[in-house]
Amino acid sequence: MKKSIILITAAACLLAIGCEKKNNDTTGAIAKEYLDLWMQEYHPGVSANANGVYILEDEPGSGALWNKDLKYSRLNITIRGFNGKITSTGHEEYAKQLGTYEVGNYYGPTFSIPSSGYAGVEALLTGMRMGGTRTAVIPAWLLTTDRYSSQQEYLKACSTASSLIYTITLWEQTDDLENWEQQELRQYVTGNFGSSIQSASFNDDTKEKDIYYFVSDVSSFQESGAIVSGQKFKLNYTGRLLNGQVFDTTLEKVAKDNGIYDSSRTYAPVTITTADSYENYALDGSTSMLDGFKGALYMMRFVGQKGVAMFTSSLGYSSSGSGSKIPAYAPLRFDLEIVSVVQE
Repeated sequence: MKKSIILITAAACLLAIGCEKKNNDTTGAIAKEYLDLWMQEYHPGVSANANGVYILEDEPGSGALWNKDLKYSRLNITIRGFNGKITSTGHEEYAKQLGTYEVGNYYGPTFSIPSSGYAGVEALLTGMRMGGTRTAVIPAWLLTTDRYSSQQEYLKACSTASSLIYTITLWEQTDDLENWEQQELRQYVTGNFGSSIQSASFNDDTKEKDIYYFVSDVSSFQESGAIVSGQKFKLNYTGRLLNGQVFDTTLEKVAKDNGIYDSSRTYAPVTITTADSYENYALDGSTSMLDGFKGALYMMRFVGQKGVAMFTSSLGYSSSGSGSKIPAYAPLRFDLEIVSVVQE
């Protein structure tokens, strides 16, 4: 106990000194002294590996080695401070333990570009195989997006005294994310609608990365009853990820069944205003909609018609995702139904 008190006190003093002295050399030195003290107390037999990280646990995977030359890595990451508190996690079970879990949020692996992220994450991934999980301390000086050739250069540029503990599960890698998405979507469509379903197009600017599927049976409708440009109709919709997770719906029952019901929201069909081109379609007066969603509306023409639109993220939320519900590079599915025409 006495040793722990001494080390904690020493670490606190070092951090206090680091706060008073602003030059980068001092910050790097403080960070290293603090980390050395912490490792001595809690992991005395662990030294930094050749890449500069301290591996605490390692569950080897059985797949290919991580390749730094492949641009995208699909990872599940949990970050902890030295106090053990989780500050970020992609694991549902950890979020539940923390009390931060919310139904409707996405928990799972996401794609990132390690070469443009922290140097320490690249160092941690080096030597891992697909399917493996590794927990390691990433020193404060490696929590930078800059790259240097020596530890001394990293220490000199260090701007924080706080190292972090990362747990990373490595799922897969690709250098062609568009192709990965297309394969994921095609597999989903085949599994849910059969192999005969072909991709569709709703505009003349479709690019190779814009893979789009639209499924709708209009055989029972008469062309004379088709909705024309400029008319308005009421629409119900449900949006979901390919794993089945619902992130938005106009249907109260669907919201309740999927645990995303919001009592402050009104669940009712939205008003769609048609136009000569899909770009000008509007939802409750706004044309700010996903291209993939607008494309489906453009191809729906009859009251009572149901349709399912499925598309890659290039027609959705792309590399940014949307909040905590939709990860980056996520193909999406929308189930839609025209309820009625608005009589004006």
